[in-house]
Amino acid sequence: MTTAPPEPGSARLRLDPVLADRVMDALHLAGLPLAHGGHGPGVHLRPAQPLDDGDHCRGLIALHWLPSRRLAQAAATEEHQQPAHDAQQLVVNAVQHALTELLPLLGTTASQAFHLWEIRVSDAVPLPRDLAGPPGPRPHGPAPIAPGIRPGVITAVHRSAHLAGLPVAARPGDPGITLRPCPPLDPDDDISGIADLGWNPSRRLTNATGPAARNLRTAVEEAVRRSLAVALGACGLDVWWRRPEGLPPQLRAFGPSENPPIRR
Repeated sequence: MTTAPPEPGSARLRLDPVLADRVMDALHLAGLPLAHGGHGPGVHLRPAQPLDDGDHCRGLIALHWLPSRRLAQAAATEEHQQPAHDAQQLVVNAVQHALTELLPLLGTTASQAFHLWEIRVSDAVPLPRDLAGPPGPRPHGPAPIAPGIRPGVITAVHRSAHLAGLPVAARPGDPGITLRPCPPLDPDDDISGIADLGWNPSRRLTNATGPAARNLRTAVEEAVRRSLAVALGACGLDVWWRRPEGLPPQLRAFGPSENPPIRR
């Protein structure tokens, strides 16, 4: 993805530590990873840099989604509209769009800037009281990868998630993508071995019991889940929405797609 060169004096910019803590806490609540050292995968935080004389952004924090190094390196060697380049753009746009929905729910403001080139955070807002405190014990619940899912589907989800930089939940209560069985929608609906993809946020959000926190969890799960269809689809997963009338929507994963952005 093309980035603007830093403005003169940008090296002297510093993150507001209080605002940065709130942003990192919001990302932790959502279950999204942080990028460290300027390398993906995860959300990278830096001081917002002005792109022109009218861009008044001092004190703001800029967020960028960084996919896996493998996808970023493949995209860097390609030209515009080639598979890995386009896949990276789709992944970044999808996850950053989810951030604009998540962050205002989880204690910070957020706005898109410059055609999704970055997300900017300017302020923190109060969180529900029942989200204060430690994360609590690991929740008891179903395995994040349900029995009966075909191995090929599981492998394809892991590979595409790895390229996009998104975690797959390994144990009950872990943040990340979950694979659930798909209930059939009609007598001819062949759902054998395919998965309905979901999202686990953090244990702290999962364990919170107040009505406000429960509504937040649902909103977080739905926002991230909407991004999965685009991000994982761009990274080689055959994934489609089914939205039956009167029933919860299903994000169905069938296995590897025919045109992955990176060939093994």
